[in-house]
Amino acid sequence: MNLSHLYYFRTLAEVQHYTRAAEKLFITQPTLSNAVSQLEKELGIPLFEKDGRNVRLTKQGREFNAYISQALDLVDKAIDVAHEQAGAPSGSFDLGVIYTIQADYLPRLLRGFRAKYGQNIRINTFQGLTESLVDDLVAGRYDVVFGSRIREREDLGYVPVVSQRLVALVHDYSPFAMRESVSFEELSHAKVYTYPTTTALGREVDDVLREKMPGITIYGTAEDEITLGSMVDSDSSAVGLTLETLGILPFSRLKVVPITGMPDDFHMVYLIYRKNAFQPRSVENFIQYVQEFNDGNPMVQRLHMNSLGDSRTASDRTVTPGRVLRSDALLGDELIGAPEGLAGKSIPGGHGGIRG
Repeated sequence: MNLSHLYYFRTLAEVQHYTRAAEKLFITQPTLSNAVSQLEKELGIPLFEKDGRNVRLTKQGREFNAYISQALDLVDKAIDVAHEQAGAPSGSFDLGVIYTIQADYLPRLLRGFRAKYGQNIRINTFQGLTESLVDDLVAGRYDVVFGSRIREREDLGYVPVVSQRLVALVHDYSPFAMRESVSFEELSHAKVYTYPTTTALGREVDDVLREKMPGITIYGTAEDEITLGSMVDSDSSAVGLTLETLGILPFSRLKVVPITGMPDDFHMVYLIYRKNAFQPRSVENFIQYVQEFNDGNPMVQRLHMNSLGDSRTASDRTVTPGRVLRSDALLGDELIGAPEGLAGKSIPGGHGGIRG
């Protein structure tokens, strides 16, 4: 039995279309058709049946696929382990990420991972919002994702990686702009914009507002920080209750003001993975590396306020054991493959983000 034919079969079972499967395998359609026919003849059972322009597995094909996929997974892992022991780790995996960690935490993490495991591991990165990322993770489209903890599921594992605090985002002309901090009581009389309660993050903020500012009127909502920043930038009387993330960096006329009593770990970002799923060796190594990164302590995301001005107190600038992630609108020396001469320099102009 030809091992290549088994891989061809698995790909066709996934794609369910001869032309697309052949393209994915970088072979011709006749080559794929002949391989499947030869496999069916050798096994003595039909593996596929026509379904319009597509194909689908027969009952016998589904049973064969269940076992052969497990076997091929083990073959792939054995090859990865052999390469790792030979000093040349290889493999690939699909990683889903929210935007807000892509310019600080993620480059540091991937740089360290590649330094330890080499450049031969291919990481395919996709951006999205937490809910869609987790749905795709559960469906098997991604191997691991970074996002918020939006649901309790026994089959999902969560590794806390980055904490983000809730802050007040104000205009230069706001009476709060020169303050080192502001209280919820003071904000209760402001024109507040924040996240909608239709999102997990919005419900987190709403719980705080119900406790700290009962009866407050919310003037508008947005699902991401860059849109909240736009609302405040267009109305100097507005205050945005937002996470301190990269999404607010583009706004040169806005300032971040800490809220009295708000903890650094108000909102946590996690590495999320399927606990009971088969994991390729590269994914196992990545999960373990994330767990060990920064000695296993979540990092505190802080904006290093260049365009926004530094509104933090001296005590806020003290680095705690959790370590602080500073974002100089992308730290040059944290970029993967930064061009020569860029390391250690700030890149002017921030990058906005989408909430996860």
